[in-house]
Order: sequence, then structure tokens, then C-alpha cells
Amino acid sequence: MVEGGCGKCIQYLMFTFNLLFWLAGCGILGVGIWLRVTQGDFATLVPSIPFVTAPNLCIIAGVIVMVVGFIGCCGALKENKCLLLTFFVMLFIIFCLEITAGALAYVYRDHLEKFARDDLMRGMDQYGIDGQSGLTRAWDLFQTEKHCCGVNNSTDWFNRPVWPNQSWVPDSCCKPNYRPNKDCGQSGNILQFFEDGCVSALKTDFTFNLGLIGAIGIGIGLIQILGMVFALCLFYRIRNEGTYA
Repeated sequence: MVEGGCGKCIQYLMFTFNLLFWLAGCGILGVGIWLRVTQGDFATLVPSIPFVTAPNLCIIAGVIVMVVGFIGCCGALKENKCLLLTFFVMLFIIFCLEITAGALAYVYRDHLEKFARDDLMRGMDQYGIDGQSGLTRAWDLFQTEKHCCGVNNSTDWFNRPVWPNQSWVPDSCCKPNYRPNKDCGQSGNILQFFEDGCVSALKTDFTFNLGLIGAIGIGIGLIQILGMVFALCLFYRIRNEGTYA
């Protein structure tokens, strides 16, 4: 009777854990979709590393968490050994992938700036060209919101291959107090433009995203270990004692 009561307790804990896990996945997915709608244009600035952007990471993580949580709920509710084992294996694989991804992100963190710089330089050459309205809008939004101009500084806009001897910058480079002036980017006065380059702003965003994801990953990893323990305990009790009454 004691063992049966303990088994039921593990079963209910397992179900509750996975229900909360599934709900958390819904929340993460919702945040990812919202970020995609509101900030999706920024991804066009760095096509080489789109997976680092918060919207994509949230959407991928949300879907995975929802699927795993659903399998865990079904396995606990039905006391199905196959589902419980599948849940354990999926959690273990995800846990290993998280550790691997974290290690790779740490080792190659310095390469992100090079990828971002190369993508921004290529994207700058396509600014304002027909058929590149999305990239043009992304540049204007990013420069306006991050108070940056060009890749390294505002002079990067000068002498682009598509417009040799160019002496102007997009109006989104102008500081807020100069922006009301019409065609402020054509003034040629670099004192009116943002001093910082956009690569530093992107690097700051990437570093923040990776740090935040790392902190969340540690928390989720601890929860995953708990979920794997519950799954194994319930699996072995069902295997050894059969379905509880």
C-alpha cells in the first residue's frame, strides 16, 4: 500500500511537471512568434547566423518543449512504458544537445563578430537597390533603434561599389535632434550622425541573447534532470509491479 501510494505520487508529480512543461512551451512559442512579427526584419541583416536571433530560438525551443511535454503527460497519465521511455530518451538527447550547443557557443563566441561584420558589409552594398526593400527597411530600423551608423562608423557608407564617391548616409543615421531636417543624411556633416557602428550593437545583442539563453538553459537543464528521474522511477515501478490499481 505504501509502495502503491508512492507510485501514484510519482505519477501525479510526473504529470504535473509535464503539464507545466507543456504550458511553458506554449509561452515560449508565443513570445517567439511575437518577436518574429515585431523584429523579423532584423534577421535579414545577418543571414549567416539567423539561429542566434531571439525569435528563431524561442520558436524552436517552444515547439520542442511542447512536444516533449505532451509525450510526458501522455506517458504519465496512461502509465505507458513506451511513452515514458521515449520521453526519457528525448529529454536526454535534448540535454546533451544543450550542453554541446553551449560549449560551441562559448568556444566560437568571438567568431560571431566576424560573421556579423561580413554580413553587414554585404548588406550595405544592397541598401536602396530595387528588390531589397526588406533589407533597406531593416537597416533603417536597426540604425534608428540602436543609434548606430554603418558597420564600423558612418564613413562606411561612403564610396560603396554601387555608388562610387558617395558622400551621403541614410537619414536613419542622423541623430534625433537633426532628423527633422529634410534629407539630413545628405548634409555630409559626420557630427550629425551616430558615432557608433552597428556591428558593436549587434555584438551586444548577441552577447545578451547568448547570456540569457545560457541562464535559461541551465534552469531548463535542472528541470530536465528532474523530469528524467521521475520518468525512470515511474518506468521501473510499472515494469516491476504492473499497472497500479
